[in-house]
Amino acid sequence: MTQQYEYGGKNTQMFGKLPGYKKIVAWQAASDLSFEVNQLVRNFGTGHYELADQMRRSATSVGGNIAEGYCSGSLPNYIRYCNIARGSLGELGSYLQDSERMNLAKGDQLTKLIKLYGLATYFLDRLIPALIKKQSEGTWDKSFGVKEESAPYLTDADYDLDPNIIFPKDMLFT
Repeated sequence: MTQQYEYGGKNTQMFGKLPGYKKIVAWQAASDLSFEVNQLVRNFGTGHYELADQMRRSATSVGGNIAEGYCSGSLPNYIRYCNIARGSLGELGSYLQDSERMNLAKGDQLTKLIKLYGLATYFLDRLIPALIKKQSEGTWDKSFGVKEESAPYLTDADYDLDPNIIFPKDMLFT
């Protein structure tokens, strides 16, 4: 039986504005992993600032590189950025191991992180060969990165023109 991945960030306001990479399961898993890593490191304390910072950076880099490669509009760049994402994922795995050994990551939170790490690795390790296959077959659609319908963006009419506070009208705190 096939199980579909359920992305945890799909109900955010920004998700609807993202281009097509939001549909890539490898990006979704990387985004969820980054979120959970940030939840974990909030509790590390001052003695582990460097580790927490490196974990945040490597976790954020995975999804960021998938997105950057996708939006580059170039299949060779997309593949290259996905490989960079794989490197960041490897770096994060090393830090997760260190965190577990230092008893900073444990219990259900560690179990969840290990599962998400495994999923992100699995999906990224499937995405890269699929992209390489498209490259070798010459089946890449160069407009791939811009096929989506454009997202609605706010115009000047949607903003309160008070020079001291510039927020969309529906976000004003009154």
